[in-house]
Amino acid sequence: MKKFLLTISCFLLAGCAMQQRQHYWRVKDMVLAKGPVLDLAKPNEEIALTVPTKTIRELMLAHLRISRSAGVPSELYIVDGDEPNAFAGIFNGQRVTGINLGMIKMIDGDINQFAALIGHEVAHWAKGHVDAGRTRSNTLNAVGTLVGVGLSAAGVPAAGFISGLGVDLVDSSYNREQEREADAQSIEYMLANEYDLRAAIALHEKFLKFDRGLRLPFLSSHPSSKERIENLRALIQSKKFSE
Repeated sequence: MKKFLLTISCFLLAGCAMQQRQHYWRVKDMVLAKGPVLDLAKPNEEIALTVPTKTIRELMLAHLRISRSAGVPSELYIVDGDEPNAFAGIFNGQRVTGINLGMIKMIDGDINQFAALIGHEVAHWAKGHVDAGRTRSNTLNAVGTLVGVGLSAAGVPAAGFISGLGVDLVDSSYNREQEREADAQSIEYMLANEYDLRAAIALHEKFLKFDRGLRLPFLSSHPSSKERIENLRALIQSKKFSE
């Protein structure tokens, strides 16, 4: 069983409280690990989550495929946090897509739902929604120290020690038109890469179900609704008839 640790200290971050230490695991550092499961460990050796190695590899592959279709490269991170969330941001000038532990647990290994989520986030990049949000001063500034520990074993390259990493994460509140555009573009990415389009509907239904008892941070910037679900149904149905 392999443990992975990647941590960042943040002052203010999308989905995290002010002056709270957050932990990050870069997905590409974990895909070559041996063994059926991976332990995502915090600095105190506490295991934040145990994830099947297969899920990590499928997650990375979905991200690579969809990013290639979009022509928008980014790094994929798993992020600490119990309440399901995901975000687009910039680490040291590089695009980042983050999915937190709560979202990993909620999706529960369904790679098609992960593809829908990644496709939607990547579509916000591709359509210029994130950049538009930054120009509207919706950027949250953070400065942290990124530390990679113990990634050299099992044939996985070590992340090393990087200090003084500047971080900009975008907390964008997307309007209805931007959400519709991202939904439609995500369906195109899923179709091009042979993922099950119905997973996009299932994912939004899951968001609404979870949100009844707990206000999800993800929905504050990516509002789901029955209307969006019906729009997705109609869009997917049109794709079936066009084949």
